[in-house]
Amino acid sequence: MPPPIRVIARAQAEWLSEMRASARTGDRAARFPNPSRPRLLQRLRRAASLYRFQIVSVRMLHPLQAAPVIVIRSDRARSIGRATPKIIGLFDPRRPTRADPSGYAYEGYFLVAETRSGAPYLATFNHWRAPHVGGGEWAARESLYPFPHG
Repeated sequence: MPPPIRVIARAQAEWLSEMRASARTGDRAARFPNPSRPRLLQRLRRAASLYRFQIVSVRMLHPLQAAPVIVIRSDRARSIGRATPKIIGLFDPRRPTRADPSGYAYEGYFLVAETRSGAPYLATFNHWRAPHVGGGEWAARESLYPFPHG
């Protein structure tokens, strides 16, 4: 089994490749609200306060529209794993509209949670530009997965 940092790097590279493919050949008419970076940071600070994590970094990629790459830090891995769907709901709330049937704020996101020493233990990601819609998750232990999987 490759080290977690390598697993995350590979997943992020594949995610970015899919995002770029979507930007080139996907539904270019689809529009996402793309809240500003200050708005994203405000939402993340609220989530950090509620779920007790530190925001390590936030990078905005633009394959076509905004797609944040977020790294958070907490030694409370099990709590963060359980809270991840709520954390995502705070920074990328779903509000479907006619122009954006997926309803998500961003074209995609990549979220990594790591320990205070910088060891990753969870990642979740998605991209919403049709027809290249997809996403995934990884966790260091089965008990940390934030979403049902098979």
